[in-house]
Amino acid sequence: MQSEWTERNISKLTTMPLKHLLRSVWLYSWILIVPLAILASLTDLLLLGGIKLLLSIVTESWDSIVFVHPKFLKNIKIQHWVIIMIMIVAVRYLFITLRIRTEERLAYKLESHLRAWWIRMVKNLHPSQFHRPEIDGILHNANQATSTMPKGIKIITHSIQAISQLLFFIPILFFLSWKLTIMLLFVFAPIVLFLQRAIKKSSSDIDDFNLFSGDYDSNLWRWTAIRKWWNNQAELSKYLSMLFNKIRNLRKSSTQSNVRDVTTTQSIETLSILVMCIVLAICASIITDKMVIILFCVALFICYKPMKDCSLLFSNIKDLRIAYAGLSRLESMETAVSFFEEVDEECIRIESMSFKYGEYEPWIFEGLGYTARLNRPLILQGDNGAGKTTLLRILSGLEIPQAGNIYIPPKAKSGTFFLSQRLFLPPIFWLEQAINEREISPAIQRLFNALGLDKLLKKNGHSNGEMQRIGLAWAVVSGMPFLLLDEPFAYISQDLREPIFQAFWNATTETGQWWMMTTHIPLPPAYHDRVVYWKL
Repeated sequence: MQSEWTERNISKLTTMPLKHLLRSVWLYSWILIVPLAILASLTDLLLLGGIKLLLSIVTESWDSIVFVHPKFLKNIKIQHWVIIMIMIVAVRYLFITLRIRTEERLAYKLESHLRAWWIRMVKNLHPSQFHRPEIDGILHNANQATSTMPKGIKIITHSIQAISQLLFFIPILFFLSWKLTIMLLFVFAPIVLFLQRAIKKSSSDIDDFNLFSGDYDSNLWRWTAIRKWWNNQAELSKYLSMLFNKIRNLRKSSTQSNVRDVTTTQSIETLSILVMCIVLAICASIITDKMVIILFCVALFICYKPMKDCSLLFSNIKDLRIAYAGLSRLESMETAVSFFEEVDEECIRIESMSFKYGEYEPWIFEGLGYTARLNRPLILQGDNGAGKTTLLRILSGLEIPQAGNIYIPPKAKSGTFFLSQRLFLPPIFWLEQAINEREISPAIQRLFNALGLDKLLKKNGHSNGEMQRIGLAWAVVSGMPFLLLDEPFAYISQDLREPIFQAFWNATTETGQWWMMTTHIPLPPAYHDRVVYWKL
């Protein structure tokens, strides 16, 4: 039940628009983190009070302690003070740990939701988007942003405590020395922020690294495919040289990015320390009361980290905006639409269908019309490039035409099974699980025997012909009413084609599955007149 609820909850969040998803997590962070941040800041305030109490114990000056009766304070010894401070530190540790753990859980929760959101976005993309030349870079940048965005959100939530600390301690600094505090806030702080932005602006852009990384990843996967199917050393060597060049570019980009980030961080750190020293020097020259000087220095040191966190927040917002832009670009891409129309007829009817793969590509089909009756299987014929595979992809929903209508019978709503000539199959053991979950009729068992399926399921590694035999078995086991098969016998050895085709025919006749097939291989003579031929 818990896993089902989690799946429903994630599904609900990932179907949200990006802004709504981030807003829901943002509100969640405020509800949980703000109280913990305020409580942790209060314990820092108690630490400052503990320092003041220690100074009062050492100097025996009790008049400076407000809201506490001097007679009570005179009974406090150093050992009592140590116990009090240990309790304050323990409570502070508790609140800060809870806040940090909540931040981490929030960041990982957001990252998991964004990754699921990314998958849903890609799943719902219009098929034409995958033909765009820049699609690999867009998907890679958006995927990188699913990690960058939670880090940025964590920086923002981390700054909540920094802001609360400043809200508590700046009034105290004003109380101790209003002149020095005004100088700190309106002179030194703006100078530090300006210099930090200037330093950060000169550093490398995270988007540059994402572009290099995405370009390298896409080319790497293409090379692995080429390496598997291409053996001409001239092209392989040329591709390797291109990959090595991209590795050098990626190394240069990542090195520059990391070196500049480290240099930027250290420059900001050094600048902050320098300003702190200047402020302390001015503090010593302006304030005459030693106890006030000590308290002001302690309060300033406590404020140092939150002030630095707040200043770093502004410099990291740019990276957050870039990550958001990458996700927004994916969200703005065209999504798939249902173009099939249901009609109560035993046929598939295509009317005035037009299709091309890209805006500047030639038309594959223009005003195509045809009616395929479901009383007999269909053999799709045509020269290379006539659009046979494209038509099967359209009928299977993997491509969407630019114009026209396709009418399908009600039973087609349960789906189609498309067997690609490129032989992309899911994990083979899933087929074995599907077989075990259904009752196998004698006709289907005879097909399995003709395919030699038992041996194929036990093998590790399969030839193209063996994968096509597995695909044919999967088509029948799928139970889909329509089977769209792209050259399913092209790699099967000649002596096995006829018995496999006969067994496949008998099995699909028994299951009532209608199929459309592209093939350059002649059918057995007994079946020539039992199919319909459509030549494109």
